[in-house]
Amino acid sequence: MSRTGDAPETGPEALARYDILDTAPEDAFEDIVTLASRLLEMPVSLVSLVDTDRQWFKARVGFARPETALTESICAHAVRQDGLFVIPDTTRDSRTAENPLVTGEPHVRFYAGMPLRTPEGTALGTLCVLDTRPRELSEAQGFILRTLAGQVMTELNLRRALKERRASDRHNAAIIGSAIDYGIVTLDLAGRVTSWNPGAECVLGWSEAEILGQPADFFFTPEDRTRGIPDHEMRVARDLGRANDERWHMRKDGSRFWGMGEMMPLKDEADRQVGYLKILRDRTAQRQADEALRKQTALLQTVTDHLSEAVFRLNEDDVVIFANPAAEAMLGWPRGSLIGRNLHDTAHHHHPDGRPFPREDCEVVRSLRSGVALRDREATFFRQDGSPIDVITSNAPIVEDGVVQGAVLTLTDITERKTANARLRRSEERLSLALNASGMIGTWDWDLRDDVVYADPNFARIYTVDPERAALGAPLADYIRNFHPDDLPRFQEELDRLFAGAKEFACEYRILQLDGSHRWVIARGSLVRAADGTPLRFPGASVDITERKRAEERQAALVELGERLRELQDPGEIAFVAAEIAGRTLGLTRAAYGVLDDSGVYLDIIRDWTVPGASTLVGRHRYADYGSYLSELRQGRDVVIADVETDPRTADRFEAFRALDVRTVINLPLMERGQLVAVFCLHDSKRRDWTPDILDFVRNVVDRTRAAVARLRAEQQQELVNRELSHRMKNLLAMVQSIATQTMRSAIDVDTAKEVLAGRLIALGQAHDLLMGGALGSTLIGPVVRGALKLHEDRAGRFRLDGPDLEIGAKPALSLALMLHELATNAAKYGALSDEDGHVAIRWEVRDEAGEPTLAFSWAEIGGPPVTRPTRKGFGSRFIERGLAGQVGGTIALDFPADGVTCAIAAPLAAFQADG
Repeated sequence: MSRTGDAPETGPEALARYDILDTAPEDAFEDIVTLASRLLEMPVSLVSLVDTDRQWFKARVGFARPETALTESICAHAVRQDGLFVIPDTTRDSRTAENPLVTGEPHVRFYAGMPLRTPEGTALGTLCVLDTRPRELSEAQGFILRTLAGQVMTELNLRRALKERRASDRHNAAIIGSAIDYGIVTLDLAGRVTSWNPGAECVLGWSEAEILGQPADFFFTPEDRTRGIPDHEMRVARDLGRANDERWHMRKDGSRFWGMGEMMPLKDEADRQVGYLKILRDRTAQRQADEALRKQTALLQTVTDHLSEAVFRLNEDDVVIFANPAAEAMLGWPRGSLIGRNLHDTAHHHHPDGRPFPREDCEVVRSLRSGVALRDREATFFRQDGSPIDVITSNAPIVEDGVVQGAVLTLTDITERKTANARLRRSEERLSLALNASGMIGTWDWDLRDDVVYADPNFARIYTVDPERAALGAPLADYIRNFHPDDLPRFQEELDRLFAGAKEFACEYRILQLDGSHRWVIARGSLVRAADGTPLRFPGASVDITERKRAEERQAALVELGERLRELQDPGEIAFVAAEIAGRTLGLTRAAYGVLDDSGVYLDIIRDWTVPGASTLVGRHRYADYGSYLSELRQGRDVVIADVETDPRTADRFEAFRALDVRTVINLPLMERGQLVAVFCLHDSKRRDWTPDILDFVRNVVDRTRAAVARLRAEQQQELVNRELSHRMKNLLAMVQSIATQTMRSAIDVDTAKEVLAGRLIALGQAHDLLMGGALGSTLIGPVVRGALKLHEDRAGRFRLDGPDLEIGAKPALSLALMLHELATNAAKYGALSDEDGHVAIRWEVRDEAGEPTLAFSWAEIGGPPVTRPTRKGFGSRFIERGLAGQVGGTIALDFPADGVTCAIAAPLAAFQADG
């Protein structure tokens, strides 16, 4: 016998069925071990039963202990064998050499055991013999041990069979005695009662003492006795082996009951019939229930036949076992032809678009199999002709004893309803488009008697009221609780004006939205009054004017910006005002104007505007810490990021923005000569979609800011130029006066004076032209030298210049130019330039003298006629020696060696580069 499942029965489990462990000694088993000991001439013989953790001896000879631990058991090895198990010398066998029964008392040296197996093949233990000396077991001795082991199993099986028989008898008696709902009666061959259980007394009313020996036909009705039904029932049971009937029976008190009876022959062990067994059960209540059910079923059939809904009864396999006429008509099948068909395969086999619809995907089939009810689900079924039909389906599972037996399914045709809904939806869509085009939010109707406001769903959503609640009517407080606090007084004032007699209500106000923003609306309505003037209703409509209001706010902001910028003279203040107006107008968290440093990778923010509580951005920021969009700014492109957490340019740096409570960003570049010089930054703590009109506004602010800064710089530059021109003009007039005075004083005659003065004024003009080319500022020394000498350069190579490019101030440049003009004029008249082969070498360099950079400038005439030192100094010589030297504070050496005039000047470089 096997346990539940596939695992075979174990020895301990089989021992439990035999109920043999720890029982008292029995002669049959004692005789067997005694016989084995004597026949095999062994000092020890045991009937050993192997349990989970021990071996117990049912009978024993020559062994004192009644049991041992399983770890000491040699029989535990024997029960694993198919036949006789023999160990001639236990000290030489690895399985037993260390066994305590071998190494200690009783010093077992020989073992032979025959497994005791149940008819099912499970080993319970062994019949074994032991000796204290090694030996062999002959074939005859083995036969004896096997035979005696078989006798042990015979005794055990007989003991088990008797135990099970007694248990079965007790069980059967208990069943018969407790079966009070069943009358169990035994009859002899003549039909007289031989036994009568308590159930028979309960069902029929007579006790066993009253009925024993009496004919059993007394509990049949008189009419059945007249018809010979009792004898007929015994004859059928005898001939066919069983007789069943359901009929009226009689009780002791004369009342009748509907009984279900079954009779069968009663036979002895030789299969000879000795009587009859009749089992009778009172089924009156069941018959009455069946009759009520029949009537209810007939009523239900009548109801379902007249329902407009399709009703199906399905079994657990989705097969139709009932369909009312409406179901057959709805699906277009002849009467009765749906019975036996699988409903899904017949009418629900495709999706509306023609795709196949497998059963495992069908919600109706899944609910049927799971026993879960399905309520009001839209689906598409198909008529017999293949045309689709839109339905609402519901399904109620039928569950008996926890097992799904099927379901009742109903279908309601909603084809016309869906068509009507579609027409209504299209109409509503057209209305919604018209309302949206006009900015209409929705309508309301305030019932003043019940003090509730009814509103359409769109109106309710804008006013943050639950649409279902609004449709059923909500108090006015639910709508105005999200009004902007600043607008409530104006709303109440307009409401009071209406109830005081005004014809119409019109009020503009703001509604706070769930995301923290607000929307502007204009509400218009009028009172409906009773005949006596009592206000009854206040219907109206609201129009969204948010975009108009925001456009007005932005326009007003630009006007304010223009007015404030005109008064400002500081670039930093201009940038702050622009940031403040842009941030405030757009409802941002922060706005700032930053300037790029010389490296072009850092943004320096001197001042920013923030809402109260927001952190400041003032300081230096490295663009790389906030994303990868600096290259776009350098190209002059606006950077607009709706969400820093999802935009690929900032997603890997969004933690830096989160630390500043920034979710959305705009950066607008300010360019000069194609280079990025500054950035206008706008931040908000929540995600925003930057619409084109908002971006246009921001660009307008930036353009006006850029224009204001440019205007300020132009004004400052113009002021600087004006001051410079005034300064230069004064210096120029003074120099012209000085040149004219000195020229006229030293001139021989008027013509000579005119010629000399003209040359000097031309040189002065050329020097001024050179300075004007440098915007009246400092200029390079090389162009000054070449410009001053250009008038005297009649051919190439006359002047040979050598020196580095250096910037010198405006006044030193003028003095240098005039000095060179004087030297060149003298050279042309008397020196190197008067000779065809003569030339002038001009050199300048910067030297370090006493730790201070010094400019050394030299003039050397070469190849001219021999020079004679002049006997007196004219204006030119005095100008050369005093003009430039006096300007730069250095030394000048004018010399007249025979081979050519030289002039050397040395002065601090800083003096040459000064402009004043």
